[in-house]
Amino acid sequence: MSDEPPSVAILHDRFPQIGGGEKFAIEAARTLDASIYTMYVYPGTEIPDDVRVIPIKQEKYARGLSKHVLAWKNEGSNPLETLSVAMDMTDAHPDLTEYDVILESAPLSKHYIPTVDQTIIHYPHSPPRWLYDLYRDRMASFDYPGVRFALKTYAKWWRTLDKEANDYVDTFVANSELIRDRIRRYYHRDAEVIYPPVTGDWRNEGDDGYFVTWSRLAPEKRMPLIAEAFTELDEHLVIAGDGADRPKLERIACGHDNVEVRGFVDDIESLVARSTAVIYAPVQEDFGLVGAEALMAGKPLLGVNEGFTKYQVEEGVTGELFEPTVVSIRETVRAFDATDYERDVIQKHAEKYSYEAFREGLRTVVYHAGEDS
Repeated sequence: MSDEPPSVAILHDRFPQIGGGEKFAIEAARTLDASIYTMYVYPGTEIPDDVRVIPIKQEKYARGLSKHVLAWKNEGSNPLETLSVAMDMTDAHPDLTEYDVILESAPLSKHYIPTVDQTIIHYPHSPPRWLYDLYRDRMASFDYPGVRFALKTYAKWWRTLDKEANDYVDTFVANSELIRDRIRRYYHRDAEVIYPPVTGDWRNEGDDGYFVTWSRLAPEKRMPLIAEAFTELDEHLVIAGDGADRPKLERIACGHDNVEVRGFVDDIESLVARSTAVIYAPVQEDFGLVGAEALMAGKPLLGVNEGFTKYQVEEGVTGELFEPTVVSIRETVRAFDATDYERDVIQKHAEKYSYEAFREGLRTVVYHAGEDS
């Protein structure tokens, strides 16, 4: 057995923007001192200077006429682009065959076909939800029987491709216990759990008397639900972020001085540092970086009782849970007393989300897998 650590590359499906999956790939590259291979980097996406990202087929996906046909639209719901990326992943980049270990980030990277002696570690963030736990909800949103039948056929075919690609994976890694359970249920494989790292200057500088929530303002984040709840509360709410739901949020806030829609906030850490508590209500969140960041700042988390958010809240210790209704949110906020919570206790619970825990866990999985191959 060699004393040298295995050579490692990160394979991420694409960089359409810097979201949660891209942040993971970047931090994994820093932790492992590895290059990131990706199908393309969409124009305007800013890559940190200390990370090497190698686009595999930039010309095909991000330039010319094909850019408009294969554009990453509607947060990944372009079926032609998804299929094309999956097919191009099978051979990916010729240099990848020279690495001992490939750490695959995001679902489509799983379609890479390894050499016989390579070790494949797959960090999917989640099995594709539209194929599994959200399948019925997505199909129910289409009213026309003919369209629904075609989509069911397409989903069944994609499900077969998705499960077939599992044969190439040696080790699955999940970003939470919830995702580990999905991997067990839908793939019949076990998975290590390594939380994504929480980076940034998260801190607690007191209480200026406002609740805060932030995220992409997408429908699945349920920001309008929170805003509607605060329209009949005496408490102040600050909403940070941008996205499709921003006009709706601004309409709700109109006429209610206690509901403030700030848009994108560059220094979100400072905004959170002076807040009373963080409130968060996403639909079945896979991990929930917002919740982890709130706890790292030592702020109580008022979170929805579903997804991984419910695992982040220990009632009376790190926060309170509510049901995804306006009434439940109002009742929870009215009953909440910030003096019942201690910053140090909350931050102690958040240590598992630290960069140090992420680095140690990822290196252990990757280097041990390389040694065992």
